[in-house]
Amino acid sequence: MRRQGPAFRKFWKSWWKSTTRVQSFFSHSSRVMHMPKNTAVAEKAYYSTRTAAKLLNVSLGTVQKMVERGELGAWKTNGGHRRIHKETVHNLLATRVGSSPPAEHELDLVVFHPNHQEAQRIHGQLSKWGLPLRAAVVEDVLDTVITSVSAHPRVVLYYVEELNDAESATIEKLQNFFSSLHVVFAVITNRQAYDGVADALQHWGIMVFLKTPSLEEVKGFLRAQLMMGRGG
Repeated sequence: MRRQGPAFRKFWKSWWKSTTRVQSFFSHSSRVMHMPKNTAVAEKAYYSTRTAAKLLNVSLGTVQKMVERGELGAWKTNGGHRRIHKETVHNLLATRVGSSPPAEHELDLVVFHPNHQEAQRIHGQLSKWGLPLRAAVVEDVLDTVITSVSAHPRVVLYYVEELNDAESATIEKLQNFFSSLHVVFAVITNRQAYDGVADALQHWGIMVFLKTPSLEEVKGFLRAQLMMGRGG
């Protein structure tokens, strides 16, 4: 599996901590990433060359060439520092996502659960199934996104403890994001919250699974996904 380098992860981890919700990872459209609005940096209409390079996952030299070719809008300060228009970076990211063909799946499943012990239990249960399943269990939403972008799983399973307005907005953004990557996005929740979560997410077409110790519903769904993906 192709993995992002330490510098890439360090940048996103630092940025992620400055946000309060995962939807700040995405743009006002369902595809474009943007910086959080509650920071001083986010109020500016530009990125530094270095930040633009990290967002686009290219070198500083490549950013400079993109400016020269007119792919990115930019200007220089009185001190000679180049500033990149945010909008042009966002537009380029949207173009990349929209025009990218479905990638080969390097993972079958990515599961997000914020509780360490529960995440370990889920990992242990997956290993007991005896399925040819390539899976990753993560405890951080950012790791869910990064892993999915790099490994393009068949299915992302997102744990919801309680569905409130903020969580609903997060799920909607994630659904749109993973849909653009041609990744199936589903939710898993506890018995107490299941009925409310299933009813609320039905109009988005998001599958909701009940989190049981054996995860039987999830197992059956994944077995079908594997048969369709590898048999056809």
